[in-house]
This record gives sequence, C-alpha cells and structure tokens, in this order.
Amino acid sequence: MPLEHYRRGNKWWVRGRPEGDSGYINRSLGTSDEDVAKAKVREIERKARQRAILGNDAPSDEDELTFAEAFMFYRSSEANMGFLAKAMPFIGEMKVREIKPKFVRDLGARIYPDAATDTWRRQVVTPICAVINNAHELGKCQPIRVRAYTAQERIEQDKRRNKVSRQAKTPGSWEWLSAFRSEANPYLSAMALFMFTTGARIGQAIEITPDHLDLQNHRLVMPPAKGHQAQWVEIMTELVVELANLPPRKGKVFGYASRHGVYEVWKRACERAGIEYIAPHAAGRHGFGTELTVRQGIDPVTAAKHGRWSSPRILLDTYAHAEDSSASIHDAFRRGKIEKSAKSKQGVSDNAGKNMKNKRKSGSE
Repeated sequence: MPLEHYRRGNKWWVRGRPEGDSGYINRSLGTSDEDVAKAKVREIERKARQRAILGNDAPSDEDELTFAEAFMFYRSSEANMGFLAKAMPFIGEMKVREIKPKFVRDLGARIYPDAATDTWRRQVVTPICAVINNAHELGKCQPIRVRAYTAQERIEQDKRRNKVSRQAKTPGSWEWLSAFRSEANPYLSAMALFMFTTGARIGQAIEITPDHLDLQNHRLVMPPAKGHQAQWVEIMTELVVELANLPPRKGKVFGYASRHGVYEVWKRACERAGIEYIAPHAAGRHGFGTELTVRQGIDPVTAAKHGRWSSPRILLDTYAHAEDSSASIHDAFRRGKIEKSAKSKQGVSDNAGKNMKNKRKSGSE
C-alpha cells in the first residue's frame, strides 16, 4: 500500500508502506497544513528510496535533519517563535550538522545589522541553540554551544551603529509613581502600583483575571514567568481597595489584552504628568528592587525572595540601581578622614597622658 496522507482531528497523518521499505507506517505528521503534510510525505518516500538503494551507506536521520525539521519538535513562547521566523530564511534548509557556532554568532549581524550584541544573543543565538539542543535531547542530533559576545565586540558594534547599549535604566520611585498615577486611567494606575509593589512583569500583569484574586485575604495568584511557577503573592491594602473597585474589562483585571496596548497610553500619561518616561518594566520591577534594597535597606535575600528572583545576585547586579551621586561618595570619604583624624588625635592625647603618669610614678620612686 503506497503512502497516503489523511486528516485525523485537526492534524494530517500518513499511512502505508514506502516504496523500497518493508515497514508499514501510520503516524501523525504534526501539522494541520496540507501542503506541509504533502512535503513531509515526499520526504519520507525520498529517504525510503535512498535506504533501498544505498543500504547501510544511506545517511542517518541525524545526518539529514534540517533546522526546519528540528524546529517542528520545538515548543516555545510566542516571542521566541517570532525571532525564529526571522532566522528561518537564513538557516531553515541547512542541515543541523552543518550549523557551526560561528555561523550562528555571525547571523545576528546579518538579520539585525543595527542592533546591539545583546539583541543578537537574545533574538538569534539563544532561540537557535534552544531548537538544536531540544532536538539533541530527543536523540536526533548533536548539541551546540555558542560562545558569548565579548565586551570588546559589544563596544565595536555600538560604535558601528552609533548608539550605546546597556544604558542604565531609571527605576520607578514613589515620587514618580504618584505623578504618573495622577494622569493615568484607573486601569493603568492600578497596574503601575501593582508592578511597583510586587515586582511583577508587565506580561504577568496583563494575564491576571478575576479568578486570580483573593482580595479578602489580601493576595492574588501571580502568573508564571521566567521559569518561576504561578504562586500566591500578598498585596498592599491600598491595592486591594483599588482592585475591589475596578470592574474587569475584556475579562482582565487591568483591562489590557496584551502588553502592546499598554506602551502608548503609558507614554501619554508620562507626558501629561510632565515626568520622565520610564518604561513599565523599569518603573515596576526595577523600581521594586531599588526601592527595597537601596532606599529602604531591606536585605537582598528577603527582597529577592519576595520579588521572585532566583538569587540575590541577580537582583543586585541588574535590578538594584545606585542613586547616590559622586558628591555623596566624596562626602563619605571626607567623613571617614575626619573620623580617622579625630581618633588619631585622641590616641596621641591618651598616649601623652600615659607618659606623664609614668614619669610621675618614676619620680616618686
């Protein structure tokens, strides 16, 4: 029985016995697109004929696996899928065994010539490696490891694009938040307070529905993010009151279907308030980290736990921003010098007193 494709549910399947192959197959093709299904059937037939002719000399599945085929085994976030879609024209038809680390590193500059090396890593290197290494875990190819871009490479790329990367973010503060909330709509205002006081990401904020809330116990379920599972998070009384009086919109607590609907109204609220534009992530999660560790002196271990960072080091390295100026540093040195000088003078005075006492004692003897 020759191969035929047929629909089963919303997927296409293949059944039959390929020409030159004694084995009968009946399996899913993993796609709802009939054109893709037909292409996969042709590929199965081609490999069967190749095995019939070459026998043991026929290339193995590992040798023949293309990046596009490896991609079919991969499941990821919507954002990563978008990044991979841009890379696919450059790498999709390549055999995985032919994809070398240098090719992947260089691909960033080809796809995003005016972007920073951090963008190359995040949008090109990391997703491509994830696809290949996922296929490796399934036993279909060898793994890949791509060397990180160096600081010198980052500086050189910044010069080429005439823009400095890794610029320090301005974290949110109570003063900034108060001004922002005075001009934001009720949904945006409550969202800003929520992110600042819980360290939530904007992606988590927009996912919250009324089913996540337990306002009677001053808590809600924080949606999962960055490898952290969903968990209960306690919230401030002020936020409890606002959420209790905020009717759900579009089935969401904060009324936005996606993060893309937030940025423009967020920017306009900053303009109306006459304050610096601070993006939601910096105003919220960076503001949370800086407020607790720098302004309020909460120990990093406690702050990292409540902000759901995997370690205090990540919090301190990325999210806690120093706010003292160089003048305050110089003042600290001057205070240290004065204190040291005072202690030295006191030591001299004490020694003089001891010497005088010893002389008196020697004379009396």
